[in-house]
Amino acid sequence: MSKSICKAYKANRNDEMYTPRILVECLKPYFENWCITQQKDPSQIKGWAPFDKTTSEYVLFFKELGCKVIYSHIDYGQDFFEYEPEENYDIIISNPPFSKKLDVFKRCNELGKPWVMLMNAMAINYHEIGEYFADNPIELLIPDKRISFDGNPSSFNSCYVCKNFLPTRLEFVHVEHNNTGKNFVKSRMYE
Repeated sequence: MSKSICKAYKANRNDEMYTPRILVECLKPYFENWCITQQKDPSQIKGWAPFDKTTSEYVLFFKELGCKVIYSHIDYGQDFFEYEPEENYDIIISNPPFSKKLDVFKRCNELGKPWVMLMNAMAINYHEIGEYFADNPIELLIPDKRISFDGNPSSFNSCYVCKNFLPTRLEFVHVEHNNTGKNFVKSRMYE
């Protein structure tokens, strides 16, 4: 895929929605469990956040857990479809551009590492997504609330699509609130 095609996704307003902290925090117990299954302390894990900058909640999540982290972004000339870090990494975690989700899942599978990608849960109903997942099994981590990205009630539920990360194929996770009103905390990527 050419850079000009990939760069086009930035024009889609749904492609640059930064993940709020509460959606990243719900990964913590699963990430800790995954580290145990890998027989590694978090300080021995190196994560790649391929759609992220230094203030991304995923980058900060890795750092706060004591992991090493590599982050990349198309704004840095690092197109996920053409770029892979030279350094070895253990897992890929991020919020990919919504309009490229199927291409992202395919690329993650090609890379052959465990991965965790956030998406709109309604996308499971899309014919091409369902067909791909039928042939390429995944795991789902579904928060019990529709989490807001902008402080307003969300019209959709988000979920994490995973490969070789969760203990079972389907997990539901409780989140404290939906990140609206007085509970709203915007992603630090907006700062």
